[in-house]
Amino acid sequence: MVRKTWITIGCCVALIAVLCAVTYAEKDKKECSLTAAVQAAVKALFPNAVIDKCKMDEEEMKMCEVKVKDGNNESEVKLSADGMVAEVETVETLDSLPAAVAQTFKSQGTEVTKIKKGVEYAQLKLVKLDTPITTYEGKISKDGKTIEIKVAADGTIIKQETEKKGHDKDDDNGKDDDDKGEHEKD
Repeated sequence: MVRKTWITIGCCVALIAVLCAVTYAEKDKKECSLTAAVQAAVKALFPNAVIDKCKMDEEEMKMCEVKVKDGNNESEVKLSADGMVAEVETVETLDSLPAAVAQTFKSQGTEVTKIKKGVEYAQLKLVKLDTPITTYEGKISKDGKTIEIKVAADGTIIKQETEKKGHDKDDDNGKDDDDKGEHEKD
């Protein structure tokens, strides 16, 4: 049984390597090249998807950020160079959310403009989690302000951040997050 699993994994990795080689041969400009382990991990999560683009992030360690398209669905996967999945983000609809999470977004009394589901498989120094942590992020417009809300799978608001006009959420010009109107709950 274990031998069959390893043979199947080996065949999948080889197939993915061939497919990626053909795909990347057709492109003139490469953003990053993916290791076989990263390719296999992405294909295991999204077997029918096509890798749209990727980039290598240098944080405490090298990380690959891979964007994939599976039909009309787009997702982002963060992985280590050895293929360990750190996080998967997918765009969700209000109808696809768990009831508690959907209710939390609806209770804000405004239109939900975008919802991202983030599932963390590893944190910090990429220590694999025994149980993945699932969160949902949504952008709402309220009183002329864009507010990003991060909600746990049980519907609890984990983080609420107001975006200021003219500033990207991730571009705080060296200021602490508190300067952007961020509110986090423990």
